[in-house]
Amino acid sequence: MKKPSDVPLPFLLDITHQFSDQRKLGSGGYGEVYKGVLDDGSEIAVKKLYNMPGFDDEQFKNEFNNLTRVHHQNIVRLIGYCDEVRHVIFKENGENLLAKMIYKVLCFEYMQGGSLEKFVAEEHRGLDWLTRYKIIKGICEGLDYLHGGLKEPIFHLDLKPANILLGKDMVPKIADFGLSRLFNGTQTHTTKVCIGTLNYMPPEYLQKRQISNKYDVFSLGVIIIEIMTGPMGFAKYAALSSPQQFVELVHNNWMERIGTTSKYAEQDCQQVKRCIEIALCCVEAERDKRPTIRHIIHELKKTETNGTASSWDKATLAKIGQWGGVGGGPRDIEVAPQRLESLTIRSGEVIYSLEFSYSDHSGQQHTAGPWGGHGPNKGSYHRTIMLDPSEYLLEISGTTGPFDRAPAGVITSLSFVTSAGSYGPFGQVRGTSFQVPVQSNGSIVGFFASAGWYVDSFGIYVNPKQESTKEGETVLAKIGPWGGEGGNTWDIKVAPHHLDSVKICSGMVVDSIEFSYHGHGEQMHTVGPWGSAGGSSCTIELGPSEFLTGAYGTTGSFTDEPADVVTSLTLVTNARSYGPFGQGGGIPFQVPMQSNNSIVGFFGRAGSYLHAIGVYVNPEQKAMEQEAGLTRIGPWGGTGGTAHHMDDKPEPHLLESITIHCGTVIDSITFSYSDHCGSQHTIGPWGGPGGNAYLIQLKPLEFVQGISGTFGPFGTSANVITSLALATSQSRGYGPFGQGGGTPFNLPVGSDGCIVGFFGRAGSYLEAIGAYVQTY
Repeated sequence: MKKPSDVPLPFLLDITHQFSDQRKLGSGGYGEVYKGVLDDGSEIAVKKLYNMPGFDDEQFKNEFNNLTRVHHQNIVRLIGYCDEVRHVIFKENGENLLAKMIYKVLCFEYMQGGSLEKFVAEEHRGLDWLTRYKIIKGICEGLDYLHGGLKEPIFHLDLKPANILLGKDMVPKIADFGLSRLFNGTQTHTTKVCIGTLNYMPPEYLQKRQISNKYDVFSLGVIIIEIMTGPMGFAKYAALSSPQQFVELVHNNWMERIGTTSKYAEQDCQQVKRCIEIALCCVEAERDKRPTIRHIIHELKKTETNGTASSWDKATLAKIGQWGGVGGGPRDIEVAPQRLESLTIRSGEVIYSLEFSYSDHSGQQHTAGPWGGHGPNKGSYHRTIMLDPSEYLLEISGTTGPFDRAPAGVITSLSFVTSAGSYGPFGQVRGTSFQVPVQSNGSIVGFFASAGWYVDSFGIYVNPKQESTKEGETVLAKIGPWGGEGGNTWDIKVAPHHLDSVKICSGMVVDSIEFSYHGHGEQMHTVGPWGSAGGSSCTIELGPSEFLTGAYGTTGSFTDEPADVVTSLTLVTNARSYGPFGQGGGIPFQVPMQSNNSIVGFFGRAGSYLHAIGVYVNPEQKAMEQEAGLTRIGPWGGTGGTAHHMDDKPEPHLLESITIHCGTVIDSITFSYSDHCGSQHTIGPWGGPGGNAYLIQLKPLEFVQGISGTFGPFGTSANVITSLALATSQSRGYGPFGQGGGTPFNLPVGSDGCIVGFFGRAGSYLEAIGAYVQTY
């Protein structure tokens, strides 16, 4: 999640049509909500807060900063804000009067599914039990994060179905979280919140205005009752003589429906009974008798069976990628895959769409897609690949590059290798290449992507073991290797659990690698060195909560070596980046991790140099959290000129503009950014004054999410940046600038981060460039 940005009022007025009634989505206790439509067609929710007595500006700023740290899959994402004052003239009794208009506005992600309120229905109609249980558990997990996942707890104080929004896959997200803390809690505010939501307020608040974490638990109990029994459920409960009578009523009603629709009927009915019992505990009149949200989640998990437990809880999958551009909308699967069954590709000049089917842990089949193909051209070539029962997808490769309406890049070609043969290439092989081979009985079982008119980018799900494993056995995905066939094969003997340190010797290329790790028994193991001891040595000691989340590099020829070697290597953790080691050149490779996956070890080939490298991925790394501060990734390019960085400047918050001078190569770069206090700073120019000037002025809510280019020799310089291109969050691409040539590089940033600044080296030209990446 990118850190929310300061959005100018004119921009908000434009995207909401002056806060028109046609764009109004609804209103609540804190303000009115409007739909905002951005230039690229994407939508956001714009909440214009009421101007209430007791509204304290300083408190608004302090508490808003707390909200920016909220990041959870069951919480609506805050993406921007506005805090402006305008003076307007109006007439009253024939006189011109000056009025002050205060605009305090919050911008959130837009949820197309709408609110839970319109899905609440009785037992005999509406959503099935599994979907209702998924919503109940998601709300609980979001509330648990608000109460216990932050340094200071956030009490919602207005939890109700109207404030639970649903995504396309019915994943619930809590909205209006923390807005109560933006106000002083005056009588006016209390009265405003009470309107229409009295049923969700606990007795101690109605009688004594007492607030605690048990306030939200009471509201949650009412919501669970309504999810299970309909909008009049709480009134039905109040009308009965005993709680047990209500439990039996709900249980019997659901037995009638579940008995004919679920193969886990008995287990599901028991879960229904336990859920309604938990809900009744939540609405106890005495708040001390209500459970904590953490206890509620614990009790819910005890009820889960093969039917209701999340398929992801039962799966061990590595999520790796993405490769490609930053355009299109996100696409992913809802049910964890176990085995890939078929692939359908539509292609022409590029990959227009991808569709696939897979079976889950219980053997049920699912179809995902088609992803892409929403433009006028659907692709002239159509191919469906049906995998035999004993056939597995072992490798995927392809190319990425700019195309037509997607200057930021799309997937231009794809090829597949299975245990039985190969398919492709589909599309036209051009641009930057990638290759992802899977080893040791693992296979690719599914995909995730960004897509619109084309398949803009995609990543893979890897099942580390096609055959069943023993309980407690470490299951790792083995990905790679990349490089040449020279030297000897090297691998580890004991399965790694956590990587502790990496030692790399490098000069022109990567000479050797050595690393230490802990196995599952917490015993330390040291492996290597693989290769020779030439070049400079660097040892990377990972902190206790630091995990390796990506590896980037290049492979190519070197001197008289008959086989390719690893010419450069960069390692990225959840806290920072290390490298690049080696001076690069050749074919790039990149292995970015997703979710809680991490790289825990290596394998490869080595002789006099490191010829090839692959990685072991732990799909189940727990408690991986982003450490504070910026991550420096790169630089790519040469070692000439003077080093430039931002380490002694105020920490950047948002990139505002970039100016590039270029001709044949990139002559210089200048950029401006705002810090966390809103002050603007200009850095550069780094490099010479030659070439034509190009100014990129980023719009509100536009973030740089990718940088790519090439570097190579020019004039008397061994390496300079020969081309540069930028991609942003609004599906825009800028460049390429410069004429290119040499070794390509690419830095895509995930949806939870953005590039906020640069560093590098420069003399007469821009010799090298790296990026400061902020992940939230």
